Amino acid sequence: MNIRDIARLANVTPGTVSKVVNNYPEISESTRQHVLKIIEQYQYVPSNSARQLKLAMPIPQVGLVIEGCTNLVYELIGEILGISIHNANYTLLYFHDNYHSQDKSEKFQELTSFAQSHRLDCLVYVGGNFLPVPREQLAAFPCPVIFVNTLLPEHLERYRFSSIQTDHYRSAHRQMRYLLEQGHRRICCLITSYDDISIYSRRLEAYRDALAEAGVEWDPALVVEGRYNAKLTLEGVQKCLQENPDVTAICCAADVMALAAMRGIHLAGKVPGRDVALISFDGVESMQYATPAITALEQPAEEIARCAFNLLTSIVQQEQKEPVHITYQARLVIRET
Repeated sequence: MNIRDIARLANVTPGTVSKVVNNYPEISESTRQHVLKIIEQYQYVPSNSARQLKLAMPIPQVGLVIEGCTNLVYELIGEILGISIHNANYTLLYFHDNYHSQDKSEKFQELTSFAQSHRLDCLVYVGGNFLPVPREQLAAFPCPVIFVNTLLPEHLERYRFSSIQTDHYRSAHRQMRYLLEQGHRRICCLITSYDDISIYSRRLEAYRDALAEAGVEWDPALVVEGRYNAKLTLEGVQKCLQENPDVTAICCAADVMALAAMRGIHLAGKVPGRDVALISFDGVESMQYATPAITALEQPAEEIARCAFNLLTSIVQQEQKEPVHITYQARLVIRET
């Protein structure tokens, strides 16, 4: 009786049995108990020599890079991933990268050098835009990568790149369409900025398309560039509403600007949720505690983090040989605004 026999009897992978035997934290309690029951039933005893060999193996080196210090969703994903990787007893190299304007080819070369110098077994990169990076540079990357909410070139099947994405375009299109279906036509678009080249640029594209499909002209006078900054957002929203008193809704591209937008509505002499509807995107927990609670498209941040960690462990343990690409839809959470 060996680990593969137990895996077959329990209808799980050998890696899952190994994680149960070695008390890895990411296994669900139901799966753990199921496997332990099979182990007990068949009196399976893990090989001590195999255990010693495992202990003698080098500890996996894992990199985690978060691009965007002001992104609340990425902070949550990074926190969950960091804890999970630590609990798995991997060596974690973790840092923020906030140089949005840096040449992307140069940035990717720095990332390549980082992976090479630390001999990474796998890298998780959250955020960013690597569309301009030449394919030969992408192909030379020294280890598998899991990109989370990153803009990437198409047709990367032959590279060791997996991806986990929220469908930002489709979700943002739904965000704007919700306002249009409520009868709003004069809608302030609170964007990050016109020159934002991150995944948030897809949201701006979706807003434009949804308005055009509804026969509503894109009006630059109703666009506020918040640039992830509370002061700029507040001043921009207040000014837009005072100069355009017929605005009845605000479509906000990111939660990090939503609270300042609500304050801007107040300072313009209007009531959020009554005079001016407000819908945001990301769905961080604080949106439900605002007064009034803010309607939002909610990214499944915790699910994305768990998915990334499970994929990471499969790659490190060489159970996952081929890249995978997973897409989530944001969920509309209707509250009081």
